[in-house]
Parts: sequence; C-alpha cells; structure tokens
Amino acid sequence: MSLIYKTVLVFLSLSPFVSAGELDYDGWLQVRLWHSFDDSPVPHYTERGNVTISSIRSGAAIVVQPANSKANIDKLINLAEHGGKYRLKAVVRTSSGSETTFLSSVLACHLLGSNLQDKLYIWIDSSAEPVAVNLVSKGPCSVESPMTQMWTTDTKVQYPDGGPVPDTATYIQKLEREKQARESGEVKDNRSFFAKYWMYIVPAIIFFALTSATNPDGPGGGGGQRQ
Repeated sequence: MSLIYKTVLVFLSLSPFVSAGELDYDGWLQVRLWHSFDDSPVPHYTERGNVTISSIRSGAAIVVQPANSKANIDKLINLAEHGGKYRLKAVVRTSSGSETTFLSSVLACHLLGSNLQDKLYIWIDSSAEPVAVNLVSKGPCSVESPMTQMWTTDTKVQYPDGGPVPDTATYIQKLEREKQARESGEVKDNRSFFAKYWMYIVPAIIFFALTSATNPDGPGGGGGQRQ
C-alpha cells in the first residue's frame, strides 16, 4: 500500500477519537435564573432561583427555587388570559470563568396547564462552553390557577454528538480499485485533447506570444534603406 493511502487511512481512523476526546472534558456550571411576568418591550426581571451542575459529563444538577408568591401566580394567569409569554433569563457561569446570558420564553398557559412543571435545556459545545438555554413546558394550555406554587424543573445538559464514524475500510478499498484500474488501463480517459495536454500547450502559447512581442517585425525586419 502506497504512502498516500496509508496517510489517508491513519487520518480517517483518528477522526472519531479526536471528536470523542473533546467531549471527555468535564467541568461545572452555575446558572442564575431570572423571570418576567410582563409582556412589555423591556421586561422587568426578578430572581427565580439557581441551578448548580456539578458535573457536565453526568448532568447531575441541584435546583433551588423558592415558591411563587400569590402575586406572581396572578401575573402568570393574566399573561395566560392574554396569550402572553413567560420570559426567562439564564446567566450561565462555567468552570473556565466565562459568563454568558441567554433568554428564553414559553407560553404562560402551558406553565399553568402543567402545574408549573418545566424543563431547562442547557446546550454546550465540544469545549463545554454553553451555546444556548431553552425553557420548555408542554402544557396543556390553561388559564386556571395551578395546584401548587412550587416550580418543578427538570434540567438537562445537551452535548453535540460526534457524528457517524467513517467507513475507512470501504474507502481504502475503493481507492485501491481505482488505482488498479488506472494501472491496467481499464479506466478510459474521456477528457478532451486540451484537457489532457494543457500543461504542454499553455507554455508553448505563452512562449510564442513573448517572442512575437519582442520581435514584432519578424526575421526580415530592420527598417528601410537609408537615402
């Protein structure tokens, strides 16, 4: 097997291990949650609670959220009656020291219909840095007062997958078959004459153009006879 085929084989074989190595990084996340019960262009946020993820790899999370006040429940019901959205602001701090703010929202009536049950999805990239935070509540839609004033939040850490593992054996076999076909002459070259020999034609044209420019009068030039 030639050197180029061996190089391709080694590169493709190492690709899945490189992706897996990036996802092996572990760390922690601290998430401060703020929420808004109004539909104004500039919402007013108040603190909702905190989420501590001690291990990104395992997704283990501790969620601390105090019960809602009656005033907040009334605001949520008012939002639901007008088809409004409950807004969430999440400030995520990582073990690397970075801090990023994300905004999300969900229909207020879905929170009431699920009795304040929701899911918080924290999306991270291959270097364990957060890229998005989504709040989800499936409902059903309701404008009635919930049976509880306590939040029930399920937190999920989502990673990018490594993608499909390349079929290196099949790829190498294909390259070998193509090489053998070329060497035995089984593969017919259907290229045009210029496509086959352009590397010879182009230099000749350039050389001809340069010699013509330096000697415009040809070999018989030199001007007329002096009087």
